[in-house]
Amino acid sequence: MARGLSYHLGMGKFILGSSLLLASLVLSGCTVEGEEAIPTPEASPTIDQNLVPTEPPVDVMDVDPAPYLSSYGDVIFKVGDGPTWCTMSEFDDFVTCEHKEFDAKYAPLPIPEDCQYTYGYQIRLRGNPVAESKMAYFTCANSNWSDASIAPVLESGHRITTFGFSCFVEDQAARCENSSGDFIVLGPNAWAMSD
Repeated sequence: MARGLSYHLGMGKFILGSSLLLASLVLSGCTVEGEEAIPTPEASPTIDQNLVPTEPPVDVMDVDPAPYLSSYGDVIFKVGDGPTWCTMSEFDDFVTCEHKEFDAKYAPLPIPEDCQYTYGYQIRLRGNPVAESKMAYFTCANSNWSDASIAPVLESGHRITTFGFSCFVEDQAARCENSSGDFIVLGPNAWAMSD
């Protein structure tokens, strides 16, 4: 009986010791030889500029915006076969492209101190300047701007032009521009915006 008890106590100490060692390795950032460390946001590489569309393809296909018009007057489209969607709004005079936080594969952006919600997953482009505001910027979002559940897909190599904006899709990223040449880009792997 005593021998069995000491065996169980010894195994318990072994398991506890092994668990503490594993936890210290994980918390210290060490890895088992041959395995890669999981990158932290600070260590994540910058966005590969090859993933950022700059110009529509030479043979871009312009599409009629009418099939993308929502019941409340905005043009909404899903971006290729990816998780992103964009809303072109005449009334609000901006384009908003967005996806859910868990769909983003790029490194998280630092959240501004005054933002209590998500940041870095909803990007907006204004059509016209607003005093002391940027033309292109990420929003602090507590919900989706629009519902893309029934929006049609804008295929890669296609472009919509309406309400003073032009958006085209390359693979899973959308690039939208206003008449002044300001732009936003959003897809699961990359984002970009004009200054």
